[in-house]
Parts: sequence; structure tokens; C-alpha cells
Amino acid sequence: MLFLAILLVPAITGNFTLTVFGLIFGIFAMGYNISLGETGMLTFGHAAFFGLGAYGCGLFLAHVDYPAGLGLIGIPIGVLVAVVAGLLIGALSLRRRGTYLALITLAFGEMIYFIVFQWESLTGGDDGLYGMSTPGIGIPGVYVFEFEEVFDGLVTSNMLLFVFVFLVFVASLYAMRRLKHSNLGHIFNAIRENEDRASFLGYDVYRYRLIAFVVSAGFSGLAGALYPIFLSFVGLDTLSWLLSGEVNFFVLLGGIGTFVGPLVGSVSYYFITDYISAVTDHWELFVGLIFIGLVLYLPEGIVGTARNYLAKHTHYSTVSVPSRSHAGRPDTDGSGVGDTAPGVED
Repeated sequence: MLFLAILLVPAITGNFTLTVFGLIFGIFAMGYNISLGETGMLTFGHAAFFGLGAYGCGLFLAHVDYPAGLGLIGIPIGVLVAVVAGLLIGALSLRRRGTYLALITLAFGEMIYFIVFQWESLTGGDDGLYGMSTPGIGIPGVYVFEFEEVFDGLVTSNMLLFVFVFLVFVASLYAMRRLKHSNLGHIFNAIRENEDRASFLGYDVYRYRLIAFVVSAGFSGLAGALYPIFLSFVGLDTLSWLLSGEVNFFVLLGGIGTFVGPLVGSVSYYFITDYISAVTDHWELFVGLIFIGLVLYLPEGIVGTARNYLAKHTHYSTVSVPSRSHAGRPDTDGSGVGDTAPGVED
């Protein structure tokens, strides 16, 4: 049903570009949810991994003379850059929890932003990274498929890119779902619920928190690597602390601790802002009022509220989604208890 709904959105609205943005940032938000919703680690620097994935892929496309058909190698390069950064930042940051962890990751994110801004000869600085073209897919010298209009414009390049991003999204969703229901995913949840208890059971809490952080950074980098392939441009806004705040909002809007909530939150955000901005120049005011209403009247998020309603009024069995008032609460005793609220078992 989820896949069908995603396929129907651009077919109904005719807006493939906005749907692709929703999918890219949906992967980003769902990747971040591994850190926040599954393991209970609130951060304000996850845009660093999205941006590093984007710049890693973009630099490959812009500066490497790759054979035709092999340009998509830039995607794993972007993911690798994000994973390495996640490992380094996580190793230095995860000995702190709650508010301290959020502020440390914010500081690292700003450091990376400043480095990219100053390294103008490589990254383009404030002008951004451009001069790249959308790569093709295939075997050099045999057949290369290009994302170009076909059938006299009946199928556009944006449609073809939507299909490609959708396939990457499906693969990412499958991988994250397998992780959620694996033994490793259950360990993440145990650490989220009570770090002391998980430690008493023999789990190395620091090690598993680092694994969750790196995996989260990797999916964030994957989303970032898709960004230059779709736009043929990478700007400093991909590293901005504002984007780190937005991804937290996506997760909260969709439902913290839910599996598809971050995706619903990101898609809802982009469609609401796009359609209201087309009607009025004061769209920020109306968007802000709408989101204030959602926070006040849907405190468990869109997906969390829907699941709680189904559980209450039907025979649909689920775990109740907790209130946001407990989400992201910093621990005061160093135990890690209360970093975030319990999630929904999908």
C-alpha cells in the first residue's frame, strides 16, 4: 500500500520533482530515525552526513573523468564519506548523552560546514558545486542508459529519475526494515529503553550506540548522494544546521519511533510548503500555523496518531505511540534513560 501510494502521488499531482525530493529526504529522515527513534540519540548535526554524501558524490561527478555508464559509482563514494565521518564523529561524541550529545554533534556539523565553505577551490564555497551532468547507467562500450526524454517527450527525464530514486528508496526501506526486526535492532531498542539494563545484560552500550550512529550516517549519506544526481548541483544548504533541525521536525511530524513516520513527515512537509507558497507570498505564516496545529492536536505525529486511533477503535493490534513530551528528554543521571520515548513495533 505504501509503494502504491508513492507511485500514485506524482501520477495524480503531475509533480515528479517534488515527489523525488520527498523520497530523498524521506530516506534521510528514516536514516536519522535509526539514531533518534530506534536508539534514542538526539543529534543536531545529521545534515553533516547528508551534505558529505552529496559533496562526495558531486565531487566525483564533477572532477573525475569516469567512463560512460559508471557515474553512479559516485553514490557509494558519497555513502563511504558519510560513514567515515559518522565513525569519527560518533567515536568522539557518543560518550555524552542527551543535550550534550545534541550540542556536540551540532558543533561538528558547523565545523564541517565551515571547512566546505572555506575550501572554495574544491567545493565551490558559497557558490556551491556545479558543472556535473546526470550520469547514465550501463556497461561502457556495450549499452548505456541515459536519463533523457524518450517517446517524443511522453516520458521525461524527471519521470525516469523518479523511478530510479524510487527503486533506491525501496531497497533502503527493505534494508532498514530488516535491521529493525533483527537482533541488532532489538539491541538498539533495549539501549533506548534502559541503557543500564542493557549493560547489565552484557551488551557493550557504547559499541552498539556507535554502530547505530554509523548506520544512521550511512543512510543519511545515501540520501545526500542522490541529491546531485537529481539536481546536478550541491550547495552549502545541504550542510546547514537548519537542515538538521528540519530532519528532526520530519521525524516528529510523522511520528517518532514509527517506521514510516519520518517518510510521511518529509513528504507532508514538502507538499504543504509547495502548495501554500504557490498561493501566497506569506506562506511561512500559514505553514507555521498548520504545523503548530499538528503539534498541538497530533502530539504522536501523523502515523502515530493514526495507529493509536486504529488500535483504539478497531481490532488492529499495535503498540501505543508515546507522547512527544517524553521524546528527546535529556537524562540527568547519565543512565541514558529518557533520551527518547519507546517506539512502535512494526
